[in-house]
Amino acid sequence: MCQQEKRSATNYSRITCPSCGNSIMPVMVLVNTKKGWHIKRCPSCKITFADPQPSDREINDYYNGMYSELASDFSEQKMQWARGSLSAYLEVISRYGFAERRHFLDLGGGLGYCSKAAEERGLSVTLVEQDPVSAGFAKSVLGLRDVREQSIDDFCFESKGGKYDLIFLRHVIEHTRYPAKLIECISTLLKTRGVLVVETDNNAGIELLFRLGTARFYLRLYDSSYSPSSFLSLLIRRPFAVDPPRHLFGFRMSNLSRLLESHSLTPFKKVHYRLGHSIYWPNLPLPEVKSIATELLHFNWLKVIAYATDYCLSPLRLVLQVLGLSSGICIYAAKR
Repeated sequence: MCQQEKRSATNYSRITCPSCGNSIMPVMVLVNTKKGWHIKRCPSCKITFADPQPSDREINDYYNGMYSELASDFSEQKMQWARGSLSAYLEVISRYGFAERRHFLDLGGGLGYCSKAAEERGLSVTLVEQDPVSAGFAKSVLGLRDVREQSIDDFCFESKGGKYDLIFLRHVIEHTRYPAKLIECISTLLKTRGVLVVETDNNAGIELLFRLGTARFYLRLYDSSYSPSSFLSLLIRRPFAVDPPRHLFGFRMSNLSRLLESHSLTPFKKVHYRLGHSIYWPNLPLPEVKSIATELLHFNWLKVIAYATDYCLSPLRLVLQVLGLSSGICIYAAKR
């Protein structure tokens, strides 16, 4: 790295933390050697974020059409995953004594599988999705009746408050430039005793480094633009999963809970979950035994070794989940 790059990476001033609001001198986590989108951390609340952030144009260029390949055909497997997950969410909400949910808002719901599962359960569903490809799939393929093809910011600006019983914010908050403003908006949209389900990657987690596929993904991703980016440095520094222009923030259970509480949202259930969890992350399951047998019969030793390694590391990943070091977090919070 040249001397000018070193100075720009380390010579920065105090800023206001986007989560806790304190005036801070952020801690450098990883240095971006290409775009200058460094990954930093608040020493107070530990939120991790890109600084400086990409422009609105760079973010929009990245997202528009990103699901084009997935939107080519309907996936019954994704639909089954969505149905199973939604049933589990609703069961938790019911178990904690909240009334039956009727008006459901899915913010940044992508292709709309979860919204479709909610509609099948008789909920009145509104899906907000900025990507035209995803919104078109939700309308034309899944047949969702109320799809808003617009940004979450525009939707919040136009909507009246106190309308929804249940809001989903699943792996969205890490993508927004203004997470505090988003949570403030959601609080106004919820009815009293309405419920927010928010999920995101766990910035404190290290479990994803012990699943071969995700470990390779993040090692390559950070190695392409960041320094340091070795397995050991990622294990210690934990930049997960900030990687602009995709993810702009990395939350932990503690700072996300505080952010919700500061906007009249009281967490009543908190979940740490691992990759492949049947409810919260079902699209990354362990390979089936028959898949291993097939690869063995075809002498695909590299795949056999990879599958076997994933199985051997499963007990460790379960321990990391119990310790709060797994890959994802989910909070159920009620509007006061």
